[in-house]
Amino acid sequence: MAATKTKKPRELTNREKTERAEFKKMLQDKGLIPPDKPKLNRKKFAEEVWKEFKEECSTFEAVLELRQSLGCMVSDKMNKVTEEQVGVLKLMKITVEVTRFKKRLKDEGRSSYTIGELLDIVTPILRL
Repeated sequence: MAATKTKKPRELTNREKTERAEFKKMLQDKGLIPPDKPKLNRKKFAEEVWKEFKEECSTFEAVLELRQSLGCMVSDKMNKVTEEQVGVLKLMKITVEVTRFKKRLKDEGRSSYTIGELLDIVTPILRL
């Protein structure tokens, strides 16, 4: 039984690309499709969120809100996992592993650790 080859779709010509762009613009002007979203400035967004988080979320209640917020991004029943969700899951995994590490330290009678020990836990997760 021979396998059938699927034909690769041909690339659009510049004229076809221009026509599609004009058609899309016309639909946007008529309000049939939403306008393009401006591109997110990730660095600026990160700086703003970090500043707001430090100012507004220093209480125990904020920690509970953070846990609830994680539930808005991820769950135990996700069909498709996006890059953003992988980032949230990495944060959760780091939290789990650091908590386990600190429990082991307590069992060993230690109250301090080195940055190297912490990096040994965090780095493999960040590289996933």
